Amino acid sequence: MRKLILSVLIVLSGAFHIQSQTNGFVAAYDSMHQRVKVWYAFGDWKAIEWNALDDFIRPKITDAGITSDTIAFYLALREYVASIPDGHVSLRGDGWATHKETARYRQIGGSYGFALAGLDDGRLVARLVNPGSPAALAGMQFGAEILEINDQPVLAVLDTVSVLWAEANPATRECRKLNQCRFIGRASVGTTMKIKFRNRSSSGSLTATLTAVDDNYATFSQTSLLPVDPGPPVFYEILQPGGYGYLKLTTEGGDSAFLANIYTGFREAITLFNANDARGMILDMRINTGGADMLSAALSGFFTSDTLLYEQQFFYNPGSGQFELWPLPVPHFDRQTLGTYINPEYPTGTLFTEPQGILFSKPVMVLVGPRNISSGEGIPMMLQKMPGNKVVSFYGSNGSFGMMEAWSYHYLYLPPNDLYFRYPVGRSVDQNGTIQLDSDSTMHGGVTPDIRVPLNDTVIDQLYLDSTDVELNYAIGVLNTLLGIDQQNKDAGEVILEPVFPNPVTSSATISYRLGKTTMVTLYILDIYGRVLTTLVDEPQKAGEYTMLWQKGERKPGVYFCRILTGRGMDIRKFIVVDH
Repeated sequence: MRKLILSVLIVLSGAFHIQSQTNGFVAAYDSMHQRVKVWYAFGDWKAIEWNALDDFIRPKITDAGITSDTIAFYLALREYVASIPDGHVSLRGDGWATHKETARYRQIGGSYGFALAGLDDGRLVARLVNPGSPAALAGMQFGAEILEINDQPVLAVLDTVSVLWAEANPATRECRKLNQCRFIGRASVGTTMKIKFRNRSSSGSLTATLTAVDDNYATFSQTSLLPVDPGPPVFYEILQPGGYGYLKLTTEGGDSAFLANIYTGFREAITLFNANDARGMILDMRINTGGADMLSAALSGFFTSDTLLYEQQFFYNPGSGQFELWPLPVPHFDRQTLGTYINPEYPTGTLFTEPQGILFSKPVMVLVGPRNISSGEGIPMMLQKMPGNKVVSFYGSNGSFGMMEAWSYHYLYLPPNDLYFRYPVGRSVDQNGTIQLDSDSTMHGGVTPDIRVPLNDTVIDQLYLDSTDVELNYAIGVLNTLLGIDQQNKDAGEVILEPVFPNPVTSSATISYRLGKTTMVTLYILDIYGRVLTTLVDEPQKAGEYTMLWQKGERKPGVYFCRILTGRGMDIRKFIVVDH
């Protein structure tokens, strides 16, 4: 929840509406639809055709009610959600978890064993081919270009792929395409797909018929666009060589104590960068789940010496039937007490970015992506408006910046069989009265990169075979160019971590690395959430080449990382663990 609103005002606005469990499916749906089409903050902005949507969904609800088919009812509601391109819109409820899983399994419980990536030249290639999968058994290799599916051009088929089961509703066209590249490789168990592809090593094409098998949602999890555990809220370091500051922020949400800790960590990072005379900075917002607007506004203040408008907050007024500026003062984050305060000189309903007493005035390269959502999009938005900064990424941010408040939840059924519809009720508006960041009727929105990182065959290899952080390296290159640094003069003391061999790992793996100079070395294995599982080396080592053997042991199949950290730099490699 991005802001705290007085509960008495919520009640007076008539915002809460709880649907009795004793009502039927149609009554529950009708109550939800009537509420959402009025209170949803972006119906006009996104040109949602509410009557057409109702004409499409309501008959399915009616049919489900006639047969008491809870799965059909749930699926119809999921279709309703998927019709609104907004990452904040969702259907939730612990009481319906079993229904959700049953419905999901029926539709995408099967896998052909591959997922795709779209390249800049328009080709679709296999970014993932799981060993032993139907695709692998048919001869598909990593990087294969997909030509046709069921005798149709692959691009035409991709556009028809449902994103109903995306973890977060895609708000922009590119986010929808990313999800379609995931779900094109999934279907009901037993479904067949005729596919034509061309491997890199071949001039000719292959055609095969694949049958979807239960892979325990492997490709679904491997390509997830919604982080379950994004890591610590604040992580920072001085990058070597180069001396640039690196700051990763994964959330701006939590209780007051947690917000204070986030702010303190962010401030400590900026202080460290200034103390080390960092000539530039990388702000990594690629995985950020959002949180409190006032904290986002405050953190943006470390990069400006001026007070700047962050947003005007608009909410639905049932009295006028219009979305209007919030009539009360908006709390701001207090850098002195780490609490909140009200500035009586500020206009009502308005949030400002204020200087924080410590200024980082050097260029900032901001990394964003589809997993950068809600309030997490606010800092990139503000930095992009300031001179000298650039957003450098493959993709834009999520484009779901609306405000989630206490009345953003419409319950169709109460606990313990709870089921509720969650949606944004507030708009963030700029000084011109235009909605900020939330995608529009053409599905364009979010923070769009100033500089798009190229996506080609070489980059795909670096991303998915070598586990190279291409966006980070590209951002460093942009900083070097802006500052006139010769990138050909590489530091002889760099650390190089070789790819893990073999990959996938069945029992053990060889890990090799080279050191240019004597340095402290920490070599460890992490899981997909960045948690350290095993430390292989933690000691000073001389320049030279080293090889370590890592035993899989009881590690479960999945994605893992090997990371080396030294006084001269850092490198990381991704690898996959599979059963024998």
